[in-house]
Amino acid sequence: MWPPGSEDSYSANVDYGKSVVNILPSVEMLVSFNGDMTRSSKRSCLLYAERMDFKELLQLRLTEKSDQRRMYITTVDSASFQDLKQDQSLNVSFSGFIDNVVRMLKDCQSGKLELHLTARDQNLSSGREVHDYYLQFVEIRSFKNLVHLSLPCRSAPLNTVLFYINSMLDASHKKQYILEQSMQQMQAEINAQRVQTERLSTENKNLREALTENTRILEEKHAAEVHQYQEKLAKINEQRSNELERNRRAISGFQAQLDKASLEKAELKSAQEQAEKRCQTLSEELSCCKARVCTLKEQNDKLHGDVANVRKQERKLEYKIEDLKQHTAELQEHIQKGNKEKANIAAELEAEKKILHTKRQALEMASEEISKANQIIVKQSQELLNHKKTIAWRTEVALQQEKAVQAKESLLSLRENELREARITIEKLREEIPQQLQSMRKFAQGLEQKYSKQILILKERLAIPTGKENRR
Repeated sequence: MWPPGSEDSYSANVDYGKSVVNILPSVEMLVSFNGDMTRSSKRSCLLYAERMDFKELLQLRLTEKSDQRRMYITTVDSASFQDLKQDQSLNVSFSGFIDNVVRMLKDCQSGKLELHLTARDQNLSSGREVHDYYLQFVEIRSFKNLVHLSLPCRSAPLNTVLFYINSMLDASHKKQYILEQSMQQMQAEINAQRVQTERLSTENKNLREALTENTRILEEKHAAEVHQYQEKLAKINEQRSNELERNRRAISGFQAQLDKASLEKAELKSAQEQAEKRCQTLSEELSCCKARVCTLKEQNDKLHGDVANVRKQERKLEYKIEDLKQHTAELQEHIQKGNKEKANIAAELEAEKKILHTKRQALEMASEEISKANQIIVKQSQELLNHKKTIAWRTEVALQQEKAVQAKESLLSLRENELREARITIEKLREEIPQQLQSMRKFAQGLEQKYSKQILILKERLAIPTGKENRR
């Protein structure tokens, strides 16, 4: 997207800003910054390629990875495309030109071509033009390099650089906001799980208390019933023994009376008839007693069956109590493990934040040193140009000023040595900074993977007790 306020800005209109399309994702590649082909320095840069849907407009944006403030912009519209066709003999349409640019960028990414950013000759450039560089797609050959395409390029002004840096910061803030929302959602889920476990523990406690109360009441009730039945059986047994004793005495009396009746038949016929009647009544009473004894036996068998059923119910209740105890123990273990893992994760997060803060401070210091070294190089290069001009002016009187030239050459050699040392230090810093950035990225990715795995494990562990409850 083009920044508002630049000379080739089309995003001041909201509709134009929405129609900007990335023709190639942002890639990192090496770009040669050279004034001449003998002394070239390759720098790691980020390239952005964009176009507008309904306009013939293409923009390539190149920024140094080590210093985002250095930005170079190439803008090709319909008018500049016609100039390029005339200057470089291009025989394609604007859409074909965009396809060829995308293909050449991919070749640069794969290593077939190289990107060179060369300074434009100030003597040849007119006063109206603001392009001070050429962005060239170069094919490296053994004898002579082949330039496939040369596009005019310019250094981005400060407001453009600030616009793109602000857009990158907005994108990073949005990502951070999304991550914070996901963390809050996960924290809410964990709190809900914790509330559910507490509710289940209270329900379990209430059920256990109700179960103990019910068992106590049932035991008391069954004990009272058994005691009543035992008392009834004791009374029935006493009545039976009394009746048997009474019947025995009656039989012995009858036997004595029969003995006396056999002796006194004639006298005791009436008494014998009465005795027979009494025997009949006694036999009826015996049959009644037998029936009553049978009913008592049946009642006793029923009582034994009831007692067995009660014991079975007590065993079932004991089994259920043991299952509930095991389930509550498992829930408590899961809760303790979750709390420990949460504390460990929080401690690791705090430590990683401190390490990242220290690394970020070190990178900021290194970038400041690089900017200072770049300023020193620019000053020394300007001084070298001035010395070369003075040497060129004094070549006509070289015999008279040999001593002065020798002194200047010694100064130039010293300055060149200083420049070489400064370039070596800058190259070392440029090699170290991408390595540190890569290590920080790998470290952040490892942290993200680690914490995402731990969060998934916590979710699975918190989901396991709910599945067991459904099975219960």
